[in-house]
Amino acid sequence: MKLRLMGFVGLALIVLASYKNEKKNYTNDIRFYDGSYDELLRDSKKQKKPILLDFWGTWCIPCRKLENETFADPDFSDYINKNFLVYKVNIDTFEGMEIADRYAIDTYPTLIQLDSKNKFVNRYRGFFPSYYLKKELEKNKDLKGKDFLTSTAVNN
Repeated sequence: MKLRLMGFVGLALIVLASYKNEKKNYTNDIRFYDGSYDELLRDSKKQKKPILLDFWGTWCIPCRKLENETFADPDFSDYINKNFLVYKVNIDTFEGMEIADRYAIDTYPTLIQLDSKNKFVNRYRGFFPSYYLKKELEKNKDLKGKDFLTSTAVNN
């Protein structure tokens, strides 16, 4: 009985010692756009700010890695928050599937970069480390976009 009690107390101390009471620092997180997709497009034009669309799924492990590693990098999130409107597109929803179809998304995660006039600039498929993705976004940030045409739009 005494041995069980000591084991229980020891286990409780281990659990308590491993508990961290840290508040999450939200200043280093990416601020994702909170409105609808259509509101995002209007606000982008009004603010003259480019857009970054993040296509993801709840089941997608590389999507979680992108969120937990790349998007959590303070330097990257500061850069993104200053220079882009970022919108998460959950492809597990009907609206998300519709938006994914517009851009012919077939790999997850995929990031679509639009200019401030909502024109297509670039596509980034898969996971990227923050330093690389930031460099690519900086390189393409001031490019003028073009209308995005899917293969079905070209054939019609």
